[in-house]
Amino acid sequence: MANYQRWLDRLQVMERKFRPSSWYLFLLMLVAFLLGALSYHLTLSMEQPVLNLGGGRAKLLAEELKTQNQLLASRNLELAVEKEANVQMQAMFTEQAAKQRELERELAFYRAVMAPNENAEGVTIHGMELTASPVEGQQRLKVVLTQLQKRRQNIKGSLELTLVGLVDNKLTSLQLKDVGAKLDNFDFRYFQVLETPVTFPAEFQLTTIKAKIRVTKGRYNQAALAEQEFSLPMLTGETKEPGIILEQNSQVTDNSGQQSEVRGSND
Repeated sequence: MANYQRWLDRLQVMERKFRPSSWYLFLLMLVAFLLGALSYHLTLSMEQPVLNLGGGRAKLLAEELKTQNQLLASRNLELAVEKEANVQMQAMFTEQAAKQRELERELAFYRAVMAPNENAEGVTIHGMELTASPVEGQQRLKVVLTQLQKRRQNIKGSLELTLVGLVDNKLTSLQLKDVGAKLDNFDFRYFQVLETPVTFPAEFQLTTIKAKIRVTKGRYNQAALAEQEFSLPMLTGETKEPGIILEQNSQVTDNSGQQSEVRGSND
């Protein structure tokens, strides 16, 4: 019993000796844990707004990008539609212009048919045109002759032009030779283009060109004479009467002897 009592006293002394240190250690660990938890919570709470802000900005930018892509797609679609409409409009304008030229040719033809006094044995002036020349002070006179009747042989003749204008407010008439011009005799079957350069005097103001068509008598036709007049607006293109000037690039090789002759092919 004496030994047991001693060991019990010794244990109690040791317990009293180590108890304060254990409590201090426990309290220190508890404080450290609380400080760590508090620091983690504060750090997390400080970083969370930044993360949320970043996420909101990215979402906003993504929505704006989506809106811009939709707008771009809409603009591209509108541009494609406008291009297609433009192509269709150009094609329609080209078609209408071709139809208008064809109608003007037909109109000029039928007007010539309805005015027999303006054709000699079916030969009439389809159009006359006065254009600028590359040579300074010079102009080019173009005359288109057409055959209104279907023939198997060429028809021949000559064209006489009288230039009527004003000189010092007085009516004056000039011949082609007076303005340095000359037209060859015609010899064609369907149509022919005659051209010549002209140089008007400085004081001369052209107003009208009077034309006489003289058809030479042949085996299948009689001699004939017809007269036509062309005012200055007709010559310069301000009005399309009485017809349209045919272009010389539609030449055929049926009559190579005539340098300025142009023929059709509706044989």
